[in-house]
Amino acid sequence: MAVVINNLSKRFGSLTAVDGLTLSVARGELFGLVGSDGAGKTTTLRMLSGVMDASDGELRVLGCSGDDLTAVQEHIGYMSQRFGLYPDLSVAENIRFYADLFGVESTERKARTERLLAFSGLAPFEGRLAGRLSGGMKQKLGLCCALIHKPELLLLDEPTNGVDPVSRRDFWKILTDLKTEGVTIVVATAYLDEAARCDRVGLLHNGQLIACGTPAELTGNDAVSLDDLVIGKIGGDPSAPLRVRELNEIPRRLVSGVEPPAVSLNQLTKRFGDFTAVDRVSLTVPRGQIFGFLGPNGAGKSTTIRMLCGILTPTSGAGRVAGFDITSQPELIKENIGYMSQRFSLYEDLTVEENIAFYAGVYRLPAAKRRERTEWVIEMAGLTDRRSSNAGQLSGGWRQRLALGCAILHEPPIVFLDEPTSGVDPLSRRKFWELIYSLAEGGVTVFVTTHYMDEAENCDRLALIYRGELIAVGTPLELKQERMRDGELPSLEDVFIGLIEERDRKGDQ
Repeated sequence: MAVVINNLSKRFGSLTAVDGLTLSVARGELFGLVGSDGAGKTTTLRMLSGVMDASDGELRVLGCSGDDLTAVQEHIGYMSQRFGLYPDLSVAENIRFYADLFGVESTERKARTERLLAFSGLAPFEGRLAGRLSGGMKQKLGLCCALIHKPELLLLDEPTNGVDPVSRRDFWKILTDLKTEGVTIVVATAYLDEAARCDRVGLLHNGQLIACGTPAELTGNDAVSLDDLVIGKIGGDPSAPLRVRELNEIPRRLVSGVEPPAVSLNQLTKRFGDFTAVDRVSLTVPRGQIFGFLGPNGAGKSTTIRMLCGILTPTSGAGRVAGFDITSQPELIKENIGYMSQRFSLYEDLTVEENIAFYAGVYRLPAAKRRERTEWVIEMAGLTDRRSSNAGQLSGGWRQRLALGCAILHEPPIVFLDEPTSGVDPLSRRKFWELIYSLAEGGVTVFVTTHYMDEAENCDRLALIYRGELIAVGTPLELKQERMRDGELPSLEDVFIGLIEERDRKGDQ
């Protein structure tokens, strides 16, 4: 066995993060860890890697006692959620640093570096400083650094969070190749379609292993979906799926053309030196729609959103948001929108109430309105019993809902959500989308980026941007119908990947 765990526990003061865990992973196995936020996945991986000691129990890794893993440390690869990159080194220099650290031979180094740069799409950016990469591109660079040597045991903590479907597919091809070569892999993931590719899956909740088996065993040979299984096990109601709205269900006053659109762009362009990040983008988003903005990492999504939010000035083209010009009226735009970034924009050392009070001050809410909206946010986020807790102590799902509450504290007509559910467990994601639906039904326009294709299915309309250009716009059904083959609708992920590959082929001609 590569990993043997017997009654393992880890406590932090009065908090038990891992509680009596018993588990084994065979050599050459691809084992997935899934579970709720704060379930103990990261703590388990840290103990397996030797960077954290257990409080109780027994652990053996590659035949070595968990009391001291020094003898096998060089045979363990570990990629944490916040993998250590050096922002002042280039992409190539970061990879070279980790190759030196792991003692990778020069002949093997060249081939592995080229392969990793190709899979990640970072080859054109190998000279760029890591600190100047987008969040998703930094994540992919972290993957490259973790995989530059071929360890016997590879531990990955949500390695594809914030990574687009094309890169996720390519990353899993590499994992499959590593498994074929005999590498044991333990991967924690928030993507249940990834968990379904594992040999076995363990479900953690409140520090305990509550289910373990092959995907087929856990789902009863697909009698239930892995999503519904996980949601049901961690306390949700899998029988209450989200209802996808049809366009004719959006309040007609919002799409009838009587009111101006929430967002309108005409040939919007942004260049940085000789690099064109956004290239002549034109689109219209009616009020009250949930509009999904998709694209690979580095495609231009974040740059577009920054222009829409009045943070970046376009190089050319025109645009209006909430009726205001993005070039001449950026401050008015900022007052009339809500924005939630990938990092949730919370102050971790402030309490829930203090974070809300801070944003209420930023939005200059009157005292009476401030009290009313504070109570609304706390109730909406389910934080009534945690209003005095520091934001940094909250699980991902709670921080996510608190960040949304702070972003819409001033009741803006438009809210921009930049990958708001990245790394959050399936139940929290479902609850978050219920909030998005309630906002849209109240007439709020929601402009959201996501790498979860099941979330993209929940949008009224979608746009796909690639290499700065808009290459597809339509409802999820329209986009799938356009690529239907032999009477069968493809998945949205297949549509996404197909459009990207098609554009690449055109670019190579």
